[in-house]
Amino acid sequence: MGKILIVEDSEELRFVLTNIVKKEKYDVLEASNGAEALEMLKSQVVGLIFLDIGLPDINGISLIGMIKDIAPDADIVMLTGINDAMTAVNSLKAGAIDYILKPFDNIELRTIINRTMKTRLSLKRSMHELQDIGIRDIIGESREIERLKREIKMAAGVKSPVLIMGETGTGKELVARAVNNLPGNRRGIFVKVDCGTLSANLIESELFGHRRGAFTGAGQDKTGLAEIADGGTLFLDEIGNLPKGLQPKLLRIIEEETIRRVGGLKDIHVDVRIIAATNLDLENEVRSGNFREDLYYRIKVISLDVPPLRKRGNDIFLLADYYLKLFSRELKKQISGFTPEAEKAFLNHDWPGNVRELKNCIERAVIYTRDRWIKPYDLRLTNIPVKDKSDDEDLVSLDEMELRYIRKVLAVTGRNKTRAAKILGISRTTLREKLKTTNF
Repeated sequence: MGKILIVEDSEELRFVLTNIVKKEKYDVLEASNGAEALEMLKSQVVGLIFLDIGLPDINGISLIGMIKDIAPDADIVMLTGINDAMTAVNSLKAGAIDYILKPFDNIELRTIINRTMKTRLSLKRSMHELQDIGIRDIIGESREIERLKREIKMAAGVKSPVLIMGETGTGKELVARAVNNLPGNRRGIFVKVDCGTLSANLIESELFGHRRGAFTGAGQDKTGLAEIADGGTLFLDEIGNLPKGLQPKLLRIIEEETIRRVGGLKDIHVDVRIIAATNLDLENEVRSGNFREDLYYRIKVISLDVPPLRKRGNDIFLLADYYLKLFSRELKKQISGFTPEAEKAFLNHDWPGNVRELKNCIERAVIYTRDRWIKPYDLRLTNIPVKDKSDDEDLVSLDEMELRYIRKVLAVTGRNKTRAAKILGISRTTLREKLKTTNF
């Protein structure tokens, strides 16, 4: 989790703070001014920094940006004797997570220490789990998923760019991390850039970095994510939203392995593997002039298609069972499974949000249910399509309608007769008798 650094010019106050930190069983470092703090951060991994605003050599708020350049993951809590709302706002805007007024309350200080460090530990565990994602975490046995797993293994053995295509919520980042983590790949650092959430003005600085003074607010040199990913993988999520003006710079990374910071005058060598993902039809984006054709073909050396949930057949039940166990464990609930009516609801829903929607649906159901079995009401599916085709098809007998529904259930369950019988509410023997009249 890192150590706790106290940056305070008052020796007496540093002594008090240090003793409080040690009593909470954390390692502590001390600095009396900004220069000492910056020097320590170059060689020490620090998780939390208590930073005095009124340091002798630099204003604490101004120091925040310098700290973030050296230790971007460190959390900063400001110490101030000024009970002024604007001071607090400026501290938070600069990157601090909280502030404490002097003289401070010991209980409040201990609460902040433990809350912050425990949150960091939780995030560290989550990131460790993300870094370890592999093919085993891609749940499914459908033909489409088995094909995808084979292609992931193939992609992991080369350095060529990979383009992952699929609808929103299908698990494109999961696939990207599996490619990065498989044996055969270099397994370096995995750096994600979300091209869909950053503005055009911010994404260039985030991706390529900038030099001090390159634009208003650029007070210090900044290392870009492409440079941080050197030796590993740069994952560009929703690459279809990358501004067209930045696309030639991305092409340079692929073709020349160089970048140039915003406002910089020299090229910087970077050795990164590009993995990109999109939910857009990039061929249409090329035709409409929104995406460069040369970049499209360079990032699509290897293409991986992630199938939507509605095309994965029996996988929907495997995923539902997986998430049911996961959330039952997390929420400490004893839930046995889904009623046949709930499983029918799975089949009747189109899942436009794909696996992400299913995951959220199961989590919600586990929260709401008061029973040992999840029922349709617990799922809270509000847009199950009710289709009436009586206007556009010939009338058929009840037996034929029944047989059509049986065929649909068998198709979705991958011909798993036990699962199909459960959904249909009949025995496996009865199902077998009904199927004697068809060649399905």
